[in-house]
Amino acid sequence: MLETVVYPVLASGLTAFILKIIEWRKNKAESKSTEIDNEAKSATFYQNLLDDATKRINQCLEIIDNLNGKITERDKIIETQDIEKKQLQTHIKELMDSIETLTTEIKKFKQLNGKTE
Repeated sequence: MLETVVYPVLASGLTAFILKIIEWRKNKAESKSTEIDNEAKSATFYQNLLDDATKRINQCLEIIDNLNGKITERDKIIETQDIEKKQLQTHIKELMDSIETLTTEIKKFKQLNGKTE
Protein backbone atom coordinates (compact mmCIF):
# COMPACT_ATOMS: atom_id res chain seq x y z
CA MET A 1 0.00 0.00 0.00
CA LEU A 2 2.91 2.31 0.70
CA GLU A 3 4.14 1.67 -2.80
CA THR A 4 0.81 2.60 -4.28
CA VAL A 5 0.90 5.99 -2.54
CA VAL A 6 4.62 6.75 -2.53
CA TYR A 7 5.33 6.03 -6.18
CA PRO A 8 2.54 8.22 -7.52
CA VAL A 9 3.49 11.02 -5.10
CA LEU A 10 7.17 10.75 -6.07
CA ALA A 11 6.24 10.59 -9.75
CA SER A 12 3.98 13.63 -9.52
CA GLY A 13 6.57 15.51 -7.43
CA LEU A 14 9.33 14.67 -9.90
CA THR A 15 7.07 15.67 -12.79
CA ALA A 16 6.21 18.95 -11.06
CA PHE A 17 9.91 19.63 -10.43
CA ILE A 18 10.82 18.92 -14.07
CA LEU A 19 7.94 21.09 -15.29
CA LYS A 20 9.10 23.89 -12.94
CA ILE A 21 12.63 23.70 -14.39
CA ILE A 22 11.20 23.78 -17.93
CA GLU A 23 8.95 26.72 -17.02
CA TRP A 24 11.91 28.57 -15.44
CA ARG A 25 14.00 28.07 -18.58
CA LYS A 26 11.05 29.15 -20.75
CA ASN A 27 10.59 32.34 -18.69
CA LYS A 28 14.31 33.00 -18.91
CA ALA A 29 14.20 32.58 -22.71
CA GLU A 30 11.13 34.82 -23.01
CA SER A 31 12.82 37.43 -20.84
CA LYS A 32 15.91 37.30 -23.05
CA SER A 33 13.72 37.52 -26.18
CA THR A 34 11.86 40.55 -24.79
CA GLU A 35 15.18 42.19 -23.92
CA ILE A 36 16.48 41.61 -27.46
CA ASP A 37 13.24 43.01 -28.94
CA ASN A 38 13.52 46.10 -26.74
CA GLU A 39 17.13 46.63 -27.78
CA ALA A 40 16.17 46.24 -31.45
CA LYS A 41 13.39 48.83 -31.03
CA SER A 42 15.81 51.14 -29.24
CA ALA A 43 18.38 50.72 -32.02
CA THR A 44 15.71 51.50 -34.63
CA PHE A 45 14.66 54.59 -32.68
CA TYR A 46 18.22 55.91 -32.49
CA GLN A 47 18.83 55.04 -36.15
CA ASN A 48 15.79 57.13 -37.10
CA LEU A 49 17.10 59.99 -34.96
CA LEU A 50 20.46 59.80 -36.71
CA ASP A 51 18.81 59.72 -40.13
CA ASP A 52 16.73 62.78 -39.26
CA ALA A 53 19.79 64.58 -37.90
CA THR A 54 21.71 63.72 -41.08
CA LYS A 55 18.91 65.17 -43.23
CA ARG A 56 18.83 68.34 -41.16
CA ILE A 57 22.61 68.72 -41.30
CA ASN A 58 22.55 68.27 -45.08
CA GLN A 59 19.82 70.92 -45.36
CA CYS A 60 21.87 73.29 -43.22
CA LEU A 61 24.96 72.65 -45.34
CA GLU A 62 22.96 73.44 -48.50
CA ILE A 63 21.73 76.68 -46.93
CA ILE A 64 25.29 77.57 -45.90
CA ASP A 65 26.57 76.86 -49.43
CA ASN A 66 23.79 79.03 -50.87
CA LEU A 67 24.62 81.86 -48.48
CA ASN A 68 28.34 81.54 -49.24
CA GLY A 69 27.51 81.92 -52.94
CA LYS A 70 25.51 85.06 -52.20
CA ILE A 71 28.37 86.42 -50.08
CA THR A 72 30.82 85.78 -52.91
CA GLU A 73 28.54 87.63 -55.35
CA ARG A 74 28.19 90.50 -52.88
CA ASP A 75 31.97 90.68 -52.45
CA LYS A 76 32.42 90.87 -56.23
CA ILE A 77 29.88 93.69 -56.40
CA ILE A 78 31.67 95.53 -53.59
CA GLU A 79 35.03 95.14 -55.36
CA THR A 80 33.51 96.48 -58.58
CA GLN A 81 32.01 99.41 -56.71
CA ASP A 82 35.35 100.12 -55.01
CA ILE A 83 37.08 100.21 -58.41
CA GLU A 84 34.40 102.54 -59.78
CA LYS A 85 34.69 104.74 -56.68
CA LYS A 86 38.47 105.05 -57.14
CA GLN A 87 37.99 105.88 -60.81
CA LEU A 88 35.42 108.54 -59.91
CA GLN A 89 37.73 110.02 -57.26
CA THR A 90 40.54 110.17 -59.80
CA HIS A 91 38.22 111.80 -62.34
CA ILE A 92 37.01 114.34 -59.72
CA LYS A 93 40.62 115.17 -58.84
CA GLU A 94 41.43 115.68 -62.53
CA LEU A 95 38.36 117.91 -62.91
CA MET A 96 39.37 119.93 -59.82
CA ASP A 97 42.85 120.39 -61.26
CA SER A 98 41.31 121.43 -64.57
CA ILE A 99 39.01 123.94 -62.80
CA GLU A 100 41.98 125.37 -60.91
CA THR A 101 43.94 125.72 -64.14
CA LEU A 102 41.00 127.35 -65.91
CA THR A 103 40.44 129.73 -62.98
CA THR A 104 44.09 130.77 -63.14
CA GLU A 105 43.82 131.32 -66.88
CA ILE A 106 40.65 133.42 -66.48
CA LYS A 107 42.43 135.59 -63.88
CA LYS A 108 45.33 136.09 -66.29
CA PHE A 109 42.91 136.96 -69.09
CA LYS A 110 41.12 139.51 -66.93
CA GLN A 111 44.44 141.09 -65.94
CA LEU A 112 45.41 141.35 -69.57
CA ASN A 113 42.13 143.06 -70.38
CA GLY A 114 42.55 145.44 -67.47
CA LYS A 115 39.72 144.24 -65.38
CA THR A 116 40.09 143.77 -61.67
CA GLU A 117 38.46 141.11 -59.70
